[in-house]
Amino acid sequence: QSYPSRWTYIEFYSRYSILMSHVEADLSDKKQTCKNVLQRLIQDSNQYKFGRTKIFFRAGQVAYLEKLRLDRLRGACVSIQKHVRGWSQRRKYLKMRDAAIILQQYIRGERMIRKTVSAATLKQGWASVVIQRHWRGYRMKRIYQVVRTASVTIQAFTRGWMARKRYKKMMEERKALILQKYARAWLVRRRFQTMRRLVLNVQLSYRVQQLRKKIEEQSKENRGLMERLTSLANSNSQTVDRLQGLEIQLEKVTNQKVSLEESERRSKEEATLMITQLQKEMESLSLGKQKLEKKFEASIRESKDKFDQVKRSLLDEKENEARLRKIAENNSEIQKQDHEKEVEALKEEIKRLKEDRVGLQRRIEEGVQVNSDLQEQVVQLTKHVKVIPELRRDLNNLQNQRNNLDRQMKEQSEQATAKVKRTVRQILGGLVEEEKLLGLTPHDSEIYEPDDLLKAFEGLQEATRILENHQKEQKESYETRLEGLILKMDHLQNENGKLQNLFQEKSNVNESIRQEVSRLSSENSVIPELKQQVSELQRQKQELEGLIKDQSQALAEKNVEIRNVLHRKITEESSQRRYFEEKAKELEEAKGELQGRIEELVEENAHLKRQQLMEGEAKNKLREETSRLTAENMDFEEQLDQKDRLIKKLQNQIKCLETSQKARAAKQNTASIIPKEFLGMLEYRREHEPRLIQNIILDLKPKGVVVSMIPTLPAHILFMCVRHADYLNDDTKLKSLMNAIITAIKKVIMSHHRSTELLSFWLSNTYQLLNCLKQYSGEEEFQKQSTPRQKKNCLQNFDLSEHRQILSDLAIHIYHQLIRVMQKTLAPAIVPGMLEHESLQGISSMKPTGFRKRSNSVYNEAESYTISSILQQLSNFHSAMSHHGMERCLIKQSIKQLFFLVSATTFNQIMLRKDMCSCRKGMQIRCNISYLEEWLKEKELQSSNAIDTLRPLAQAAWLLQVNKSTDEDAKEIADNCTELSPVQIVKILNSYTPIDDFEKRVTSSFVRRVQSLLQDHEGSSQLMLDTDHRFQVTFPFYSSSTALELLQVPSSLQLDFLTKI
Repeated sequence: QSYPSRWTYIEFYSRYSILMSHVEADLSDKKQTCKNVLQRLIQDSNQYKFGRTKIFFRAGQVAYLEKLRLDRLRGACVSIQKHVRGWSQRRKYLKMRDAAIILQQYIRGERMIRKTVSAATLKQGWASVVIQRHWRGYRMKRIYQVVRTASVTIQAFTRGWMARKRYKKMMEERKALILQKYARAWLVRRRFQTMRRLVLNVQLSYRVQQLRKKIEEQSKENRGLMERLTSLANSNSQTVDRLQGLEIQLEKVTNQKVSLEESERRSKEEATLMITQLQKEMESLSLGKQKLEKKFEASIRESKDKFDQVKRSLLDEKENEARLRKIAENNSEIQKQDHEKEVEALKEEIKRLKEDRVGLQRRIEEGVQVNSDLQEQVVQLTKHVKVIPELRRDLNNLQNQRNNLDRQMKEQSEQATAKVKRTVRQILGGLVEEEKLLGLTPHDSEIYEPDDLLKAFEGLQEATRILENHQKEQKESYETRLEGLILKMDHLQNENGKLQNLFQEKSNVNESIRQEVSRLSSENSVIPELKQQVSELQRQKQELEGLIKDQSQALAEKNVEIRNVLHRKITEESSQRRYFEEKAKELEEAKGELQGRIEELVEENAHLKRQQLMEGEAKNKLREETSRLTAENMDFEEQLDQKDRLIKKLQNQIKCLETSQKARAAKQNTASIIPKEFLGMLEYRREHEPRLIQNIILDLKPKGVVVSMIPTLPAHILFMCVRHADYLNDDTKLKSLMNAIITAIKKVIMSHHRSTELLSFWLSNTYQLLNCLKQYSGEEEFQKQSTPRQKKNCLQNFDLSEHRQILSDLAIHIYHQLIRVMQKTLAPAIVPGMLEHESLQGISSMKPTGFRKRSNSVYNEAESYTISSILQQLSNFHSAMSHHGMERCLIKQSIKQLFFLVSATTFNQIMLRKDMCSCRKGMQIRCNISYLEEWLKEKELQSSNAIDTLRPLAQAAWLLQVNKSTDEDAKEIADNCTELSPVQIVKILNSYTPIDDFEKRVTSSFVRRVQSLLQDHEGSSQLMLDTDHRFQVTFPFYSSSTALELLQVPSSLQLDFLTKI
């Protein structure tokens, strides 16, 4: 047989939970509960089987369970009907019994009256009643008169005494204020004078020290400047000598240049003559050559024998000629190299002169800089006036040096030109010698010799041209530099004039400094008073040191006690640690055995595979065997995984114990109680859980000092305990703590369901605990604004989403309870404050006709409530919620709900009472609405949409004030009253009552025109607003920036059993 019916454990539990007993339903493991119920209901265990996720039933068993379920439901229905019918019959019987008793009472009383009452007794009764009335009236009148006179006299004396007391207090306060004013002014003036004298003395001493330092620095700098000026003068004299030498050389160079130019001109003339002569010689040689050729052609046959001799002679001549040419070329090259060396030497000399000129300019610039430094020094100091004449002498020296430089430049230019001429002459002389060497050869009558002379001549021209251009550039550069020097000398003269002006200003500044020094010296009398104050401070310092020593001794004693306690705890934890280590060793041995078993199974599998290859016949059997073995392997692997998880869990616990032991050892070694770094957790024992809940939830008062400074501290402490339970991976401890927290909060809310302050406090803490559970849950959507340390402190082992949902429901319940309490507190003040109290001046005497008596009576009954009372109550609620650290979003939602209550209650009263439908009341309501809007702006709650809840009331007030006579008024009413339904608008118009007899009533025709215009408007037919309406509350997530590791548990909470780790 098979199992056609299959149910999951959750479906079975939800379907047949009615068949379970209370003991079975209270079990936390639903799977075990289902097993117990089936074993009890179906005795034959073969009729069902338990799977991993489902329960399998044979045919007919589900029908049997349905029959049992229907029987149980039918019995429950019968019992409910029985009790309800019995209750209804008993109630009916009791009503009939009470009615019969009342009838019997009245009938028996009537019989007794008829028996006892007669005419004489009636007359006597009436007479006695009259006598009693008059006597009692007289007696009460006398008592009233005595009490009235006594109360009047008491009131007179008490009022006089209170007035005198108030007047005396006011006079004392006024005199105290005057005394305080003058005393504070005198103290401030005295403090200012002392501080002023102290500051002036400090400034004087500082300025004197600075002046001394500056004078010393200036004296040092002056000495350095004098040394630099002397060195500059020496260097200038040396440069002048060098410039004179260079000018002499320039004169020589210029003379050489002139001579070279003359020699060049002569050489050009000689070259032209030589060219003409050479041309003539070439012509004669060409003629001779032709003749020789003719003779050679004629006598060629005859001179064959002599040809070799002539050839040899010619070859010898050519060799001599080539040798002579080489000698000439070498000589010319040597001369050229010598001339080039001389030219390069001249160029280097000119470069050196340029560098000297640049150095002179740089020195002149340094002199300018020195002059500027001297200018600054003259502004600061007044004692070194002798520098100015020295500067004048230096300027005159510089001017003389400039003139000398001009002369030297001219001389150098002349020398350079002479030197260039001399070099040209030497070059030309070398060329002439070369020509002479070339002319010594007897057979120079060849074609290439005049070409070589022309090339040499052209090279000489180019050399002279280059030298001329170079000389011109040098002249231009020298002239520009001389112009720059002239401009700098003019600038130095101007700077000299400025220095003289600054010297005069410095003398004036020195005079003012002398006056300041004399004044400050007169104020040195404050120093003895300061010394007395310093001695008094030293005495206080000694007293504080004594107090610190006493406190250190007390702390040392406490440290000894704490060390003893920690030593005991460490011994206990060491024993636990040894136990866990032994258990871990056993688990490791079991793991080794399992691994050996797995290896054996693997070997068996390999062996079976080999057998499968060898034995083809037993394939099916081997496949079944291998599948069985693989299933066993899977089971073993699952067991290994479970063992691994258990080992990891134990290792984590061992690590936790080691860290706690190390932390406590560090506490024992160091004198400080606070560790260096905390994990943001609070450790507690399981037996301390009721004490924790009692101190942090049940017995905690919101008005505590520490809690008022950190409103959400209980939520953070509870979450730190939750983190420790998660860190230990203790499921039972975590569930127990969370259930205890939720149960305790519910108990506090139930026992203090009328306390606004306590409800607000626990709403804030519940919401903060919910945010902490979300922020540290590890989900990415809640960690966008978290710090890296907060991300590191996330929960590691458990998912608390179910508890988050329970906490969210609990927070919603607390919020609705808080709203109910605040509405109940605020409701009595709404109608008197918004409608009946006259907050506008000048219209209190204006009453609608026909309602004067009623409005006076109502106003007298509720004259203690005003719009200020409503605002004060709202401010109290707002300050309480803000003081308890409630998030702004919850404050806005609660204020919006309260504003809706004010608007709805006021609007309903307008709908119900005709005396409130007048222009005066419309003005009054508009004024009160403006007060509420100002309160919202003052508390920065404009974004709460609370002002939208006042729109129906504001439009009703506008409707009471607007004109209500013409068609345009009707159209304006239809367009502007968008928040009111047509029924409400018509009701207000029909109930409108004029203030006096001069104002017209709203006509029925105007009401009909408004109705016709409002026909197309959609709106509900409901006349009144629902004051019990609740807006949907939302709890958005806000990331907390509070660092858990930095929180301190105050001693006033009596949580010394918690340990921060």
